[in-house]
Amino acid sequence: MITGSLVPNITCFRANGEVDVEQTKRHMRWMFSKGVDGLFLTGSYGSGPLMSLEERVAVFQGAREVADEFSGKVLIPHVGCIDTASTVALAKEAERIGVDAIGAVPPFYYQYEEKLIIEYYRAIVEAVQIPVFAYNNPSTSRFTFNFGTVRALQEIGLAGLKDSPLSLGFITRVYYDAKLHNKDFQIIMGTSTGWLPLYDMGIRAAIAGMNNWAPEIMTELMRATFAGERDRAEKAYLLMLDLSAKMHFTDSTIASLMGLRVRGFDAGSVRAPMQLPPSDDPKYAQIEAWLKDGFALLDLPYTSFK
Repeated sequence: MITGSLVPNITCFRANGEVDVEQTKRHMRWMFSKGVDGLFLTGSYGSGPLMSLEERVAVFQGAREVADEFSGKVLIPHVGCIDTASTVALAKEAERIGVDAIGAVPPFYYQYEEKLIIEYYRAIVEAVQIPVFAYNNPSTSRFTFNFGTVRALQEIGLAGLKDSPLSLGFITRVYYDAKLHNKDFQIIMGTSTGWLPLYDMGIRAAIAGMNNWAPEIMTELMRATFAGERDRAEKAYLLMLDLSAKMHFTDSTIASLMGLRVRGFDAGSVRAPMQLPPSDDPKYAQIEAWLKDGFALLDLPYTSFK
């Protein structure tokens, strides 16, 4: 079972739009050193849909190199593409590199019947020997998983579901059905929202965007949760929710890059048509104030990037 706090980590780009693998690796290394348990690579935060297959493979390889410097770090590359053939090719490359599992959003842009979505995942599951997680993100894929979809995917060997919408009825039904019928099927939260109550239910992993720019807070939340320090966990959880809400003033990738700049890490540029606010934008000072107040609330040292 995959456990702990993972990150939908950003991909760093140079000013000319090229992927900066070395700077991306530097960011990965920093997050691991701050307690992050694993990486969800080239998803929405990681600009995967804006990248070529070769670029995504280069990020996977870089992540493997960084993870080998540590112990027990989890790698889940996101391999979802707009077409089945590219998704399968990327899945095979990820397996060749040596990762723990792969995740895939349904094919996006066009709208597909459920039976075609199931065949898409069948092709991925049959192409690799490592666990395959479906990624439920209807805001990008135009497809929403339901209980029937999940049961059909379980029958073809899907290992689990990364869920972002956090529909309580859906999540609890899938979870308790798997538990009641002894299915080897894991739900990974695609957000840190809902972490504490869903942990109480039995979910043990979350992929949190905050890990990109404030991994210390998520690490403390997870530590306190697993240690049974409920008061401390609740305090950290409320802080996480407050900071997350404040940072939702723009696209999550842009907000993460701005948070990193405030922490002293220059993640470079973004790939057009995305655009970062200029360094003199007053929002940076506001973000820094939020972060310093939050770290102080938990008595955590606020440090610049090293």
